[in-house]
Amino acid sequence: MQNPQYYTQWRLSPGAKKRFGKGGINEIKYFPDGTRLAVASTIGIWIYDVQTCKPLELITGHTGPVNSIVFSPDGGTFATASDDKTARLWDANTGEHKATFIGHTETVNAVAFSPDGERLATASDDKTIGLWNLQTGQQLAKLEEHTESVFSAVFSPDGNTIASSEAFGGKGGIWVWDAQTGELLKHFTEGTDWVEYIVYSPDGSMLISRDSCGEINFWDANTGKKLKTCEAESWMGDFSPITFAPDGRSFATGIHGDDVCLWDVGTGQLLKRFELEVDVNSWPSSVAFSPDGETIACASEIGTIRFWEVNTGKILETISDHTLHCSSTQKTEGTRPPQKTVGTRHPSQRTYSVAYSPNGRTLASSYGTEIHFRNPETDEIQTTITGPQESVRALTYSPDSKILASAEDTTKARLWDAQNGRFLGSFVGHKENISSVAFSPDGRMLATGSHDNTICLWEVRGGELYLIGDLLLTLAGHTDKVTGVVFSPDGDILASSSYDSTVRLWDVQSGNPRKTLVGHTASLHAVAYSPDGSVLASGGHDGTVRLWNSQAGERIETLNTHKQCVYSVAFSPNCKVIACGTNGIMYLWDVQSGELLRTYSGHTDVIDSLAYSSDGKTLASGSRDGTILLWDFESTLNP
Repeated sequence: MQNPQYYTQWRLSPGAKKRFGKGGINEIKYFPDGTRLAVASTIGIWIYDVQTCKPLELITGHTGPVNSIVFSPDGGTFATASDDKTARLWDANTGEHKATFIGHTETVNAVAFSPDGERLATASDDKTIGLWNLQTGQQLAKLEEHTESVFSAVFSPDGNTIASSEAFGGKGGIWVWDAQTGELLKHFTEGTDWVEYIVYSPDGSMLISRDSCGEINFWDANTGKKLKTCEAESWMGDFSPITFAPDGRSFATGIHGDDVCLWDVGTGQLLKRFELEVDVNSWPSSVAFSPDGETIACASEIGTIRFWEVNTGKILETISDHTLHCSSTQKTEGTRPPQKTVGTRHPSQRTYSVAYSPNGRTLASSYGTEIHFRNPETDEIQTTITGPQESVRALTYSPDSKILASAEDTTKARLWDAQNGRFLGSFVGHKENISSVAFSPDGRMLATGSHDNTICLWEVRGGELYLIGDLLLTLAGHTDKVTGVVFSPDGDILASSSYDSTVRLWDVQSGNPRKTLVGHTASLHAVAYSPDGSVLASGGHDGTVRLWNSQAGERIETLNTHKQCVYSVAFSPNCKVIACGTNGIMYLWDVQSGELLRTYSGHTDVIDSLAYSSDGKTLASGSRDGTILLWDFESTLNP
């Protein structure tokens, strides 16, 4: 068992020295003895003590997010499904990896044991269901009638059939297969909408579905006839996947606001609703009953796990450090503008941006709709901004470290006091979402790049109470979404990257275009100046980082990532090394020679942001897996 105090250092890849965040939560399951909770997350499987709510272990091995987890009938093993196109088998007592099931060509969404514990079913985005022999690891059958991604596949209680559902756009309905031969037996479509999730009732007589309209329906497992619909109020909206109580007479689902509903299996009536006392704009991603049926655990998409007492509806315990990235004490401040929360579903929690303050005292990072300010020495979160209404896509500090600018999935850019999180105002003018922000070297101007194909330059009134100034210039010329903006170190030029595959250089004073850099063969995601201003780097979907002479606009070097899409680029402070982030892999090259120095693997999803500390000793990487990794690159900076 690991020491919970140091979980930020568990299971780190070589070169990494710390991890902030535990990743997004996809599914939770109680261990059969009821003493532990398994959490399938975007970075691995977390094991919690349900009494102390402290993490006991992080099990890693998958190279992608873990989507599903299920225990074997005897409780001795558990299986997981992942974005890495595999399912894996683990020892439930030791966490030891026992087997890997390879054969799918796309993400594996769900996994299920047969009741006798001898077979495993896997549902995949490759439109198939795999049926596996657990003793030999061999694939027994491939079920191939689906026309879209298979979202769920589950054995009937007698083990004779498998029911499945597929993604929107396919034939829809409910599919039933022979669990021995893989033959399609039935396809129920009449009266059904897109079925997102399907389970058998404990006695096997019914199928219960959650569909695209947010309804829970009951079906006769033999005839496919709709029997009843849960008596849900229209305001309840969508539901989390269904979990049955141990006695099989009721089942639980989560609804918007992180509330939990308990339903009667026989009548479909709502028995109880466990409500939070505060308004939370979130959806439960998974619910699980304790083996004794006395507790329901509910995992939220914002990263909180709550334990409810079934009889009283009281919250017994809460695990919140998936959300806060840190178990130490936090000071939370900030101003949230008025917002309507009902009916709005936020995307899963991802870290799209990280930024070191120029004075080196703070690391700012996004986490879904929050912005965290962290002391990089003590790891403590000093301030949390809860003001953004949508996922925060980009962050940048003013040169004096006093102001933080943010871009979220809206048409506004916001300014915040970097000391206390106070909201300072918004720049409004773009017609579509803002993707990137950058301060000029003197701090008097903010550049915003947008999906409306333009860049806006805004006045920042330094030293005044109201900092939001006028729109100075609009730079138009890109023919597709602008993905990155950066000022040259002297402040005379603005460089921008775009989905139109070009980098454009603009005169900051006049707004006139200076040069268009052509050479990439696909959309671009990132652009960066070297600290001395001599080199410009761009990276994108063609799997290359291109280095350009910033004055002449000529290509110096093409750095190849072996077809890995480049989402972020950053120069070391001494200009010797350039780093780029791809889908889980980070590359480092020597700027002068173009030599590949190292590659680092640690994230399980896209690395959208890279930021060097001012002393160049640490590189922070922010990923869509919901975590930040700090890397020790002091030796790498002096190759």
